[in-house]
Amino acid sequence: MTRSTTATRLPLDRPTRSLTSRGRALGVALALGALLASGATMTLAAPAVAATGDVKCPSTDCVRIAPAAGSPVAIAPDNAGAVYLAYSGGDLLELDLATGALDTVTTGLGNLRGVAVAGGNAYVTGFDGRLQQVDLATGSHRTLASGLPSLFGVARFGTTTYVTDGNGEIVAVPDGGTARVVATGLGFSYGLAFDKAGLAYTADMGQGRILQTNVTTGATRVLASEAYEPTSISVGGDGLVYFQVGDEVKRVNPTTGVQSHVTNLLGINAFSFSLAASGDAYTANDGLWRINGLTSR
Repeated sequence: MTRSTTATRLPLDRPTRSLTSRGRALGVALALGALLASGATMTLAAPAVAATGDVKCPSTDCVRIAPAAGSPVAIAPDNAGAVYLAYSGGDLLELDLATGALDTVTTGLGNLRGVAVAGGNAYVTGFDGRLQQVDLATGSHRTLASGLPSLFGVARFGTTTYVTDGNGEIVAVPDGGTARVVATGLGFSYGLAFDKAGLAYTADMGQGRILQTNVTTGATRVLASEAYEPTSISVGGDGLVYFQVGDEVKRVNPTTGVQSHVTNLLGINAFSFSLAASGDAYTANDGLWRINGLTSR
């Protein structure tokens, strides 16, 4: 299969998101039904006023680099000049950061929820419980696991692909092997990240926890709690764990547990972000945005 290199025309099933980030997080929670249903009501904050250290979009700190990208459900920078975008309609796109070209890698992947890239492949999760591998050069794809609960976060470590599911589990799918649950009781996490030591990090939207999990033993500890519906999880090159709560970006030191404020994202309704090795972050709201030097703030 030869992948398309023509300019991408966005289909009608990629609507611009118009809800606040908290509203979208609640929508995800309601979609999961009993897992996340809490009966809690939501109160929207008053419009934010930019303070010192806040990131205002658009600005030199926050640039919309691909207006035509619409609103992907997941973003994965490859740290080699491209960013990959997954859509709920089943499309996987590539954005060339040097030229701004937006190309289709492949289509027909189902109701996607997560994407990770490694070794020339993309790994995508679907609401239908499938984990698929996509060859980024050709667009060909194959199913690595199916019949699982709805899948969301995805990350590669070594020769294993790890995913989070709607049952609050981390599932490991080794290359050439079968899927197995390696951790339970994690709540609902839309994302998944690993540090260099192979420890996994998840953000439990339902209970407001940032968790660290040893995927070898299944042991889990709480790094942070009382974080209202954290919707994003990333590990920076500095070894710190970054997450998003509403418009606020926070980080926590996984060794000491010390948590700190990074910035507020103003002017866009960003649901989550993905960190690149450079320390820049990518997020989506009516196009793809780059937040310059997020980890250095």
